[in-house]
Order: sequence, then C-alpha cells, then structure tokens
Amino acid sequence: MPPASTAAGGALCCEPVEPGARVNIRFLETFYWLAKLRNFSAVAERLNTTQPAVSARLRALERELGAQLCRRTTREVRLTPAGLGVLRHAEVIVEEARRIRERVGRDDEPAGIVRLGVVDAIVRTWLPDLFAWIAARYPRIALEVTVDTTLQLARGLREGELHCVVAIEPIAGEHLASAPLCRYAMGFVCRPDMAPRGRSAATPADVARLPLIVYPPQSPPARLVADYFARAGVAWQASSVSNSMSTMIELAADGIGVAMVPPVCVARDVEAGRLVVIPLDPPFEPIGFAATWLAAPRDAAIAGVVEGARAVAATYKGSL
Repeated sequence: MPPASTAAGGALCCEPVEPGARVNIRFLETFYWLAKLRNFSAVAERLNTTQPAVSARLRALERELGAQLCRRTTREVRLTPAGLGVLRHAEVIVEEARRIRERVGRDDEPAGIVRLGVVDAIVRTWLPDLFAWIAARYPRIALEVTVDTTLQLARGLREGELHCVVAIEPIAGEHLASAPLCRYAMGFVCRPDMAPRGRSAATPADVARLPLIVYPPQSPPARLVADYFARAGVAWQASSVSNSMSTMIELAADGIGVAMVPPVCVARDVEAGRLVVIPLDPPFEPIGFAATWLAAPRDAAIAGVVEGARAVAATYKGSL
C-alpha cells in the first residue's frame, strides 16, 4: 500500500493517490471548484470531503498534467497561466459529465446546502413561503440565508460565497443566469403625524420638504429615489442614510423621517397604525426583483431553489 499523502500543515490525507493516477472527473471537478471558490475549505464543504482530500486531488491532477495549476496565497487560490488553460476544458468536461449522469438516470433527489442571498424586501414578503415550498418538495435541500444589500449580495455571488441571489436587479457575471421574479409597488412611508395634509396626494415637492431616509448613494434603491425627484425637477436632500430596509422602517415608525419602501413590506405596520403610506402624484414606478444563480455547471439543488423562488414569487399576493 502506498503511503498516505499529506496536505499543507502536515495533516494526514484520508484519500491517498496512486502514483501514475490518470485524470478523472473527480480531480477535474475539484480543480473546477477551486478555480471558482478560490478556497480549499469552501471546496471541501461544497464536495462533501476534506481539505487534505482536495489537496491530494489537485496534486494528482498537476502530476498527471505535468504543470502547476494554481498557487495558494495567504488569502485565496490563484490560477497559473496553465491553470487558466485547463479551466476552459474542465468547465466543458464537468458539464458533460453532469449531462451523462442525467441521461442514464443516476442523479439522486436534489440535496445539499444552498447558500441563498436575499434583500430585506424578500425576507418581509415570500421568503417564509419559499422555506415551506422547499421542505415540501425537496426535503434534502437546506437553505442558508444571507440578508444584505444588492451590491453586497452581487459580490458574494461572483466570489462564490453564495449560490443564488434575489436582489433588485439581475447580476452579470461568468456562468451566472438570471430570471425576473416579481414586481412591487413603491412608496414613501412615515409615522401618521408626519404625513403631508391638505390634499389627496402629495407631490414630489411636498415629500422633498420632509426628512428623507434613503439607501447609500449609488445603490439601486437610492437611484430610484434620485430618478423620481429628477423627473419632477425637484431638489432634495437625504437626512438619514441606511443600508437596511428594516432599519429604515423602524426609523420611520419612530418619527425620524420618511422612507421609500414597498408598501407590501409594511402591511402589518400600516394595519397597526405605526405607519402610513403617503399617496403620491405622480406615483413611484414599481420595482422589480430578479434571481441570479450559478448556472454552470448545473447543480440540481440550486436549480431546485430557483424553481421554488419562481413558483412562490409568482403566486405571492403582493406581486404586481
């Protein structure tokens, strides 16, 4: 029996590699995910194996190909020129292997942990319904949910930390696919005593005179507010800035100012009398939400979550 391999740091590898081992799909798949996730620990979790096993597979592939494919820095894995060339072939081979497994019926029920990123508006609307949908149809899929801004979620998806994101706009990137999910009406909300009075609907100039709570500049929601006032030719200024819609809602309910949010997200607050939606003339344009996910190579668990998000969002009562 050949001696066991060791990974960096001297950890004993539980998956020894025979000298002269030939390239196989497992090695190529491991290399593929190293190229995408750039982290040995993340790849080990993704493939349900250990970091020493990931190291052993990479060494075996490099030995067979006679080239160093990547370098490990203190923060991440970076591909060498040879690695970039091999990655193009690995992408094709891994995807073809998936298709072969599907054709011969060897794919099991979708299973695994899917890291889903969502914005606040989804948490406050149909995210609980998605959990119920997944539990009923794909009980072997577990969701890990991250709530953040569209900009931060996009970064997490591109860097491989997230598998699927539901945000204000589609996210562009290599091997990513997107689909529209739902649209919500938008409006300004505030504590009842702060709402403009004396007319049936407030104008942009009326709202601009109120203390405005908005998202950080350059974020998609902040651009919506800026566009609304720009179309009306009205000057405005933010009095408070927050990257959390939930925080903005609480600040509005406490009388700090007026926040631009989908009214469907504060239906309970309105019913309880904590907030009112200011009637606007002209009204705000509805806001669209889209799912973006890692599409290649196709993963059955990610596909199952996307299927659920599309089904739940399409039937949610607050969607336009």
